[in-house]
Amino acid sequence: MSVAGVDSNQNNVNPNDLNSKDSSTNEKVDMRNDSIYKLFFYFFVPNLCAMLALSTYSTIDGIFVGKKLGEDALAAIGLCWPVFPVLIAFELLFGMGAAAIAAYFLGKGQDHRARLMFSSVFYFALISSVCIGILLFVYAREVGIALGASGDVLDYVVEYLQVIFLSAAIIILHPLLDVFVINDKRPILAMMAMIIGSVSNIILNYIFLFVWEWGMFGSALATALGHGLGMGILLTHFVRKKGRIYLVKRFSINAVLASAKNGIPQSLSELSVAVVIVMFNHTLVSLAVNESVKVSYLAIYSIVMYVGVVCFTILLSCAQGVQPVASYNYGARLMGRVKQVYAFGVGFATLIGILVYAVFLLTDSYLVKLFLKSGQEGILEPTLEAMKVYYVGYIFLGLNIVSSIFFQSIQRPRSSFVITLSYNLVFIIPLLFVLSYLYGVVGVWASYPLSLVFSSVVVVGVVLYEYRYGVFKDSTTKALV
Repeated sequence: MSVAGVDSNQNNVNPNDLNSKDSSTNEKVDMRNDSIYKLFFYFFVPNLCAMLALSTYSTIDGIFVGKKLGEDALAAIGLCWPVFPVLIAFELLFGMGAAAIAAYFLGKGQDHRARLMFSSVFYFALISSVCIGILLFVYAREVGIALGASGDVLDYVVEYLQVIFLSAAIIILHPLLDVFVINDKRPILAMMAMIIGSVSNIILNYIFLFVWEWGMFGSALATALGHGLGMGILLTHFVRKKGRIYLVKRFSINAVLASAKNGIPQSLSELSVAVVIVMFNHTLVSLAVNESVKVSYLAIYSIVMYVGVVCFTILLSCAQGVQPVASYNYGARLMGRVKQVYAFGVGFATLIGILVYAVFLLTDSYLVKLFLKSGQEGILEPTLEAMKVYYVGYIFLGLNIVSSIFFQSIQRPRSSFVITLSYNLVFIIPLLFVLSYLYGVVGVWASYPLSLVFSSVVVVGVVLYEYRYGVFKDSTTKALV
């Protein structure tokens, strides 16, 4: 599908627009001429603040649940984790792919195409997510059983999932709007929306759990309302036409299909995350000798994921600092700047991964104790052992995430797809089976960092290929649209 086909009936853009500083008169940055480092941090810092707010509220949610409801509830949350990557995968299929294409059009000065792309994807995601959410709500118990829940844990899972499924549209549209706001050069607004939504979630979570004692229902409701507030703030930007991208009363199925094609790598990435989490949970269950150990293993994995999401979101912020700069300059045919932002993004993300792992080693005991209810400290040491092994993977994760999103942002979906599958699925699945069989639960934790080591080798291979045969071969490479 040609991207150009999303709006073939529009008038041609004035060539002078392509030579101007920008099509808008109130831009704070010059995407073509400002320093790559300035542009990266212009997008990275607000993204980092927003993502830290997101990961912080997610982690605090886990702390509240663990402190108030105990080990069973933590295990239930762990079993529910795959649902969120599935919902986000749906958003990424259209949102991330459309945002990269929209940024490309902005770089060419074709703002009308960027607006059509955004509007079409927004309308489609809104209607389809409502329908999907209602369907999943009806089958919430069946979903819980498929995720591996049983007994008291199943009741917790169903109670949580029913609220999340009915809120699916909000959970999907919030990050979709976020990525378009960032590409519209309003990262501060995206940051504020995320922070306000996250703070609201924390406050509501405390009230619903500790004051009104609504249990898992309250925790899920707080999550939905927090996302809803953030989404509402972002939506005003597009409804009130505050930037170059805004909602128009037009719809193009070609725009939706083009965005889906470009968004497949990142969407599959999130889907594979869901698959891997489910397999981790089922593997841990299979290694448990009784129901008590089963709950403990699931609770440990839940804590590992809750704490680890902080590092993941920091590294994702690095990739989101690269994406709009790369997409825009690719659209403007400034390939030297495209290469520069990629190299800097990879180096910076790797350094961040090393620093974050060091911080984890210094604070892991304190962090784990935050999740544990009085009398349940028995899982402290096993959790610390799991974190020390599992988190080594974050040293290599930045290279993989930045590379995957970068190649997607410059419309190299095949390269992005190869990297995505490598670090999310191809290596971790066989390693999980083999290492868990040989070394038990320690092998489960070790499978994640080893898979990222292998996938990093794949990234190097893809980059070398792009330099020899692909988009990096020379600076005159045409856009693949």
